[in-house]
Amino acid sequence: MDFIAFNYLGNIFDVANLLAMLLGVLVGLVIGAIPGLSPPMAIALMIPVSFQFPPETALILLVSCFAAGIYGGSFSAILLRAPGTSASAASSIEGYEMTRRGKAIQAIRISTFASVVGGIISGIVLLILAPPLAQVALLFGPAEYFLVAILGLTAIASVSFGSVFKGLLSGAFGLLISTIGIDQYSGFPRFTFDFVGFEAGLGILPAIIGLFAFAQALELSEGDAKNTISGVQKLSWRIWPDLAEIFNLRWSFIRGWGVGLIMGIIPAAGGSVAQWIAYAWEIRRAKPGDKFGEGEPKGLAATEGSNNGVTGTSLVPMFVLGIPGGISAAVIFGALMIHGLQPGLRLFKNSPEIIYTIMWGFIAANVIMGFFAIFLARIMAYLTVIPRGLIAPLIMIFSVIGTYAGTNNIYDVWIMMGFGVIGYLMMKTNFSTAGLLLGLILGPIAEDGMRDMLIVSNNSPVSYILTRPISMALVFSIAFIIYISFKPQPWQEK
Repeated sequence: MDFIAFNYLGNIFDVANLLAMLLGVLVGLVIGAIPGLSPPMAIALMIPVSFQFPPETALILLVSCFAAGIYGGSFSAILLRAPGTSASAASSIEGYEMTRRGKAIQAIRISTFASVVGGIISGIVLLILAPPLAQVALLFGPAEYFLVAILGLTAIASVSFGSVFKGLLSGAFGLLISTIGIDQYSGFPRFTFDFVGFEAGLGILPAIIGLFAFAQALELSEGDAKNTISGVQKLSWRIWPDLAEIFNLRWSFIRGWGVGLIMGIIPAAGGSVAQWIAYAWEIRRAKPGDKFGEGEPKGLAATEGSNNGVTGTSLVPMFVLGIPGGISAAVIFGALMIHGLQPGLRLFKNSPEIIYTIMWGFIAANVIMGFFAIFLARIMAYLTVIPRGLIAPLIMIFSVIGTYAGTNNIYDVWIMMGFGVIGYLMMKTNFSTAGLLLGLILGPIAEDGMRDMLIVSNNSPVSYILTRPISMALVFSIAFIIYISFKPQPWQEK
């Protein structure tokens, strides 16, 4: 590491910078935990506050909010199956099943360790390798974006427990409805049926809240109103895992962190894609006796490691190239420009004290996040001992409020409810809600990548792909994953 980075480590102990970290972490955790109130919204809310601070303090506030917001979304995903962020959707599968089996605190322990350590590692990678990693981002063109989306879609076969065919149907349905709305290239309305609410397309936020939170509220309404989600009345307060627990899940953590670090560098991928690739990879590495889909800690460790492993490296293309790695990074990019900082290599040359202080602040914010989690997790865990008759309507109310607050569009509330009914019926008939969501998320990425690839290749996409090494590597990866997806897996043996 360049020793110049260490010269600015002491800057994070400035009182203003420490207060900015504390405020950013607190706001990020709280807003991230509420379905519908995403990290980009939390960051946007903090931008006016940041005007009062010098650039480094302002950006520390925003990146702290970003890191904590991703982790905060895991609380509601694990405890209520209501992901607070799109990057926590995969965690709701294993995390909520653990909660139902009375292992909510264990799930939070795994999430906390994976998220905190993943964020720290991601921050260190950002600090050390920002300029070299930015060159990797430049190697990704339309073909690579298209193939990354297809690679993500291969995860559908892995996360479709019980029936791969039903999972693929769910994914195909997700791809179909991802085309709803006015085409941004031609301006032609697709599948809108003259309904104004469909013209902007089906947003990811209403889909996530509907498929997971609202559908789960409908399912909870079926049971005895006096029962709790987990069936337990007392909770353990050991929030940090012991060494034996970490050792048993060590490879799951490492694989999750690795996927997050890599996917964070690729603009437009981010945690929403990384979590599903990490989860699918973990399932493919499973052994006899593992119970994926029924509360398997390995799956939760991988997804939680990946979504926070993304955070630091997603800032790499933004700081060095001026290309935001995701929505949250785009909001931070705007704040960077507002404070008079021009992203690029000149930022590292002309203002090293600012950029390196921000990076150190990001790492420190992840450490602070771990201490905050100890106290917040104890409060949030009480949700699992609230009777179903009370928690179900509360989830419905927060789903409506969160959707409207996130989009300011009443049509999205109705769309969310529609997704909720669809999600409920899919759960009852063993179709994959995860597959539908994957198709909806990756559909636009694949479509845009394919359209751009056809343009730059003069309608010769195959020959274009054959000339690009990264594209060929992705093609082989996709083919291999499809091949093993239809082979019986050892962990499924009785």
